Amino acid sequence: MENHEDIAVVRRTEKNFVHVEVERTGSCDGCAISGICSADDKIIIHKINTDLKLKIGDKVQVNIEPSLRVFSSFVVFIIPILTMLLFYLISKYLLNLIEGLSIIISMFGLLLSGLFIYIIDKIFVNKLNFKITKRL
Repeated sequence: MENHEDIAVVRRTEKNFVHVEVERTGSCDGCAISGICSADDKIIIHKINTDLKLKIGDKVQVNIEPSLRVFSSFVVFIIPILTMLLFYLISKYLLNLIEGLSIIISMFGLLLSGLFIYIIDKIFVNKLNFKITKRL
């Protein structure tokens, strides 16, 4: 899987860290877990550990781990379906409820998956692993 790379500008430097500003792209617009990379705003700031000697205003290329993209896709697209199916199966076969009620309960499962995605989003907001691949 190919890496997703963006251009960022160094906005602040610390001992072994830099704070870079990444402009939000079109791919951020439809992302349900935008908190993972703090894409709620137009400008995204990330603190990245680096040994490069960078100064404010330097442009760098940053890489988003492919595993994070796979994980976020799984959370956004698969978890709701699995939750809905699980709620349906439990209500239909374990609780022996009628078909219509089982469908309504599965919809509740779908809503609950939205809460689960929100919680995952908040847990991983500070665990994003960006790497600076090169100075431009």
